[in-house]
Amino acid sequence: MAHRSDQDRIKKTRNVPRFFVENPQVSWVLLVGVLVWGWFGYHSMPQRKDPDIPVRVAVASCSWPGATAQQLEQFVTRPIEDAVAENKTIHPGTAADYGIRSVSIPGYAYVYVQLAEDVSDVKRQFSDINLKLDALNSQLPSGAGPISFQSDFGDTAALMLTIASPKADSVEINIRAREIQSAIRAARAAKNYKEQGAPVTVVYSFPQSLSSNKTILDAAQLFEVQAEQAGIIRAPQVILGSGFIAVDGISTADDAAIHSFIQTFFQRQLQRSELHPDAWEPIVIRDPQETPALLAKVAGDKYSYADLDDFSDLIARTVQGAPETSKVERRGLLPQVVYLEYSQDRLAAYGLQPGALGSVLRARNIIAPGGAFETGQQQIILNPSGEFENIDAIGNVAVSTSSSGAPVYLRDLVEISRGFQSPAQYLNYYTWEDPKGQWQRCRSVTLAIYMRDQRQIATFGQSVDRKLAQLKKILPPDLIIAHTSDQPLQVKENIHLFLRALYEAIILVVVVSLIGFWEWRLALIMALAIPITLGMTFGVSYMLGIDLQQVSVATLIIALGLLVDVPVVAGDGIKRGLAAGLPRDIAAWLGPTKLATAIFFATLTNIIAYLPFLMLTGNTGEFLRSLPIVMTAALLCALVVAMTFVPLLGYYIQRPPKKKELTVEEKRQRGFYGFYNRLVGRAIQHRWLVLAGSFVFLLFGGLVASHLKQQFFPEDVQYWFYLDIWLPNDVTLTATNDAAMKAEQVVRQVVEGSAKTVPNEESGKHLLTSITSFIGGGGPRFWFSISPEAPQTNYSQVIVQVSDKEATPKLIGPLQAALNKQVPGAWITVRQLQTNPVETPVEILIAGQADTDPRTEIQDIQTLRTLASQVMNAFRQSPGVAVLRADWAPDSPQVKIEIDPDRANLVGITNADVANSSAAAISGAPVGTFKEGDKNIPIVARLRPQDRAQLLQIKSLYVYSSRQDTRVPLLSVATVKNIPETGRIRRREHFRTISILCFPAPGVLASEVLGPIESKLKDLQNSLPPGYQLQIAGEKAKQDDGFMNLAVVLLISLVGIYLALLVQFKNAVKPLLVFAAAPYGAIGALIALAIMGTPFGFMAFLGVASLIGVIVSHVIVLFDFIEEMHEKGEPLERALPDAGIERI
Repeated sequence: MAHRSDQDRIKKTRNVPRFFVENPQVSWVLLVGVLVWGWFGYHSMPQRKDPDIPVRVAVASCSWPGATAQQLEQFVTRPIEDAVAENKTIHPGTAADYGIRSVSIPGYAYVYVQLAEDVSDVKRQFSDINLKLDALNSQLPSGAGPISFQSDFGDTAALMLTIASPKADSVEINIRAREIQSAIRAARAAKNYKEQGAPVTVVYSFPQSLSSNKTILDAAQLFEVQAEQAGIIRAPQVILGSGFIAVDGISTADDAAIHSFIQTFFQRQLQRSELHPDAWEPIVIRDPQETPALLAKVAGDKYSYADLDDFSDLIARTVQGAPETSKVERRGLLPQVVYLEYSQDRLAAYGLQPGALGSVLRARNIIAPGGAFETGQQQIILNPSGEFENIDAIGNVAVSTSSSGAPVYLRDLVEISRGFQSPAQYLNYYTWEDPKGQWQRCRSVTLAIYMRDQRQIATFGQSVDRKLAQLKKILPPDLIIAHTSDQPLQVKENIHLFLRALYEAIILVVVVSLIGFWEWRLALIMALAIPITLGMTFGVSYMLGIDLQQVSVATLIIALGLLVDVPVVAGDGIKRGLAAGLPRDIAAWLGPTKLATAIFFATLTNIIAYLPFLMLTGNTGEFLRSLPIVMTAALLCALVVAMTFVPLLGYYIQRPPKKKELTVEEKRQRGFYGFYNRLVGRAIQHRWLVLAGSFVFLLFGGLVASHLKQQFFPEDVQYWFYLDIWLPNDVTLTATNDAAMKAEQVVRQVVEGSAKTVPNEESGKHLLTSITSFIGGGGPRFWFSISPEAPQTNYSQVIVQVSDKEATPKLIGPLQAALNKQVPGAWITVRQLQTNPVETPVEILIAGQADTDPRTEIQDIQTLRTLASQVMNAFRQSPGVAVLRADWAPDSPQVKIEIDPDRANLVGITNADVANSSAAAISGAPVGTFKEGDKNIPIVARLRPQDRAQLLQIKSLYVYSSRQDTRVPLLSVATVKNIPETGRIRRREHFRTISILCFPAPGVLASEVLGPIESKLKDLQNSLPPGYQLQIAGEKAKQDDGFMNLAVVLLISLVGIYLALLVQFKNAVKPLLVFAAAPYGAIGALIALAIMGTPFGFMAFLGVASLIGVIVSHVIVLFDFIEEMHEKGEPLERALPDAGIERI
C-alpha cells in the first residue's frame, strides 16, 4: 500500500475535507443545518419503551359450562387445534417455541397459536384462522361456544391506571354506628335477660338497598337457631335495621369463639363467595359504646363495584379520546346480576318449572316496534311498553293464578335481588398506604391503555394526564387513580441514562485527550465532534424510521465509545501536520486525508461487525433490529464528521505547537515511550517465546471461559416485580384470594422490614409504593415478555411497585424464602421483570403421543404423571431450586352423576334434563335480561343459598322433564359419586404434554440447576415407554437457538471483515495477521466476565462478537502506520515499535 508525498497530495488532491476548510461559510451553514436536523429528528422520532415487534401470538377461548377437562379436550380443544392447524403459517413446534398449545379446565378451553417468525402479514393470517373457527362453531357440542378469538393477545399496555375505592370514611361509620347503637340498646331494654352471661350482639352490615332482602332475614333467623343450638348465644333475638341485621343475646363464649362460629356458619350455610361484596365483615359488640371503633376495623370500601364500573367507564372513554391512545381495556369489573332465588317446593306448589321462568319473562320484557302511521305530512311511531324499567317490575310479572283465581306474581314465588356475579370469577385489588400510614386493600378496576404506533410515549403520557385532569371536577376527590405500570416513566429514565452517558463520554474524552495530547484544543475538537455526530445520527435514524426505544438508546450508549475513534485519528492527523510545519489551512485537511483509507476501512470493519445482526431471526432478531441499523448510521456519521467538520474545527481551533515535537528517535529514549520501545523490542527479539506465552494465555482464558456461568438474558431492574400464585385446581376464588392476601402481607413485611431504617433518599417515601392483585387470572400484559394467564380461579398475579428500583434485586431472595415458609399450600414464584423472552427458566416437556384410543386415556394420563414425578424427583436433588411444580397439578375431586337410562326413560327424563336441572339449580340459568342505560344485566334463576351451600343438598335436587310437566328426585334416576378427575389438561403440538416448571432460587442461574441433573434426564429419556418423549425447554432451548443464530452472524461478520481487508491490503495473508489480535481481545473479555462474576449470555456473546470489529479497526490504523514507516526505509523490526509509539 504505497503512500504519496505530502507535496503531491497538496498539489493534486481536491476532496471533501479540503472543500470544507476552503469554503468556511458553506461549512458553517451545513454544520448548523446538521444540528437543527438532529434536533428535529430527536424530537420527531417515535418514542416507546420496547421495539415494535409484530405480535404473532393469539388465543382462542371457548366455554362449555359444566363440562369436565377431559370432555373439553376431546370435543372442543382438539377440534379447535385441528382447525387452527389448517393455516399454513403456524410456527413449527420445537422445544424452544410452540406452534399450538392448549389448556383444558372444567368449563373452559384455551388454545394458543403462534405464527411462524417469517410471517409479515399477521392480520391476514389471523383473519384466516378466525374464519375457520367461526365455521367450527356449528359443530361444537350443545351448550359449548361460541369460540372467541383474540388476535391482539400479545399487545403490551403502555400505561396501567388502577381505579380504586378508599375505605368508608368516618361520616358513614358514625352514621351506621349510631343506628346500630340505638337498636341494640332498645332491644336489650325491651328484653330483660335473666340468664347468666354477658350481653353480646353479632352485627352484619350491608347496603341499605338490601334491608328488605328476605334471603338475609332468613339467614339471620337460621343463624339465630343454630347459634342457640350450639350454645354460642342464648335467648337470641333478631334485630333488623336500616343497612344492618343483628342477633342479640347472652353468651359466655369469648369473641374468638363467636367469630369462629360465624365463619363456620357462613361456610356451611351460605358460602363466603356468595356474600354481597358491599357487605362488611360481621362484628361482635358487647358494649354499644365500642361500635364506632369496631366498625372502623371492618369498614368496607366506600364505592361499590357499580360505582367503579361507572367511574372507570367514564375515565376509559375520556382517555380513549387522547390522540395517541389506540384502545383501552378494563380489568376487574364485577358484572351485575339480577337473581331470582327459588325453592323447588315453592315452585312445584304452583306447577312451575324453573325453566318456565324464562318464557314468562321474555313475553313481558320486550323491545319491539309497534309500527308507524302517517297523519298528514307527519309520521308517528308507535312504541309499546313492555321493557322492565326497574327491579320491582320484574316482581310484578304474573306467572300463575291461585285456587281462588287471584294472580300469583313472580315476587310471591322467588326472592328477587340485584347484586353481582356470585361467586365471582375475577377480581382486582389495590393495596396502598393511606395518609395515616395504614395499608389499605381496596377493590379496584384497572385500565390497560395502549398507545398507537409511531407516536412518542412522552406525549402519550402527557395527553393521558391532561385527560385525567379534565375529570377532576367530575370524579369524587377521594377516588384513587394510580399509575400501576408506567412506560412513559421508564422511557424517560432510559433517555436520561443516555444523556448522562453522553455527558460522561464528553467529559471522559476531554480528560483523556488532555492526558494523552496534553492540550485543550484537540480535546475541545473531540468534545464537539460527539454532539455533531449524534445530531447527524438522530437525523439519519429518523429518516430510516427508527424508534427511540430501549435497544436504540442502548445502541447509542455503546456507540459513544466508538464515535470518538475516527475523529481522534483525524484530529491527531491535523496535530501531526501542524507539528511538521504545515500551514493551518493545509494541515486541517491534509491530516485526515492521509489517514482517509485507514479510517474508511476501520469504519467499514466496525460496520461489518454489526450489520449482520440484521440476519438474526425470530423475535430476538426483531427485538435487536435497530441495533445494527443505528450503529451503522452512527459509524457512518462519525466518518462523515471526521472528513468534514473535524477539518473545519481543526482549522479554527488547532494551533501549531509552541514547543518542537519530539521525533520518533527522541521518543524511543524517553519516559513511557522508551519503556514501550524496549518492551516491544525484546518481544520481537524473543518472539517465539512470547508467542508460546500468548498461547498459554489463550489456553488459560479458554479454561476460565469454560467455567463461566450461563444466562440467556439478564434480568431487568425496574420499579416493579410480580408474584405468580398457583393453588390446586379445585380451589375456589375465595381461597385464591385468601392466599393472595397472605402473600401481600408477607410482601409488606419483607419490603418494609428491609427499608425500615433506610427510607428512600430521593423521595422520602417508604420503599413499598403499592400492590396490585389480579385474582382469578392474569392482569393486562404490562411487560412485553410476560404472557397473561387465562382466567382460572386457582391463579392470581400480584404486581408490587417500589420507590427505589435498585432495591428490587435485593428483595427477591428474602421475599421468596418468606413466602415459601409463610404461605403453605400454594406455589408462589417471585419474578423479576426481564428482557428474557423465556417464560420459565427451567422447563422439561413430557409429551404422550400414545393417546390414540380414548379408552386408554386414563392410563396415558397416569403414565404422564408418573414420568413427571420422576423428573421432579431428579430436580429435588439439584441445589438451588426455589419452586418446583408440574403444570397439570394433582387430580381434583368431582361429583359424578351416573344416570340410569332405564329408570330415567320410565319417568320421561333424559340425560340433558338431568344436566340442565343440576346446572340451573347450582350455578343458575339465565332467564332474561334487564336493561339499564347502556348496560345489559342478566337475570339468573337459581336455588336459594341455603339449598346450594352443601354437597349433600345435591341429592335432594329435583329433575324437570323437558318433554312433560313432571319432576322427579335426582336419586330416583341417578346415583351421585365423588371421584377424582384430572382438572387440567395441557397439550402442545396436538398431544398431551406435562411441563415440569422449575424456578431457581435468587442468585442461582437456570444452568446451575439444570447442569447437575442433565445426565439423569438423558437416562430417563432413553428409558421412556414407546410413544412418549422428553424435551428440555425453557432457557436452555432458547439459548441454544440464540447462540446458534449468533454463531452464524459471527461467521458472516468474520468473512465480511476478511473480504474488506483483502480489498484494502490486496493481500490474502495480511488480513489473517489482523485477525490474529482478535482472540486475545475476546479471551480478555471472557476473563473480565469471570473476574466480575458476570454470567456469559446472549448479550455477552453479542458484545464479544462486536469487540472483534473494534479490535480489527484499531489494528488497521496501526498497520497503516507500520507500512508508512516501512516505506520510509525503516526495517520491519524498527517500523513495528515506531508505529506503536506514533499510535499510542
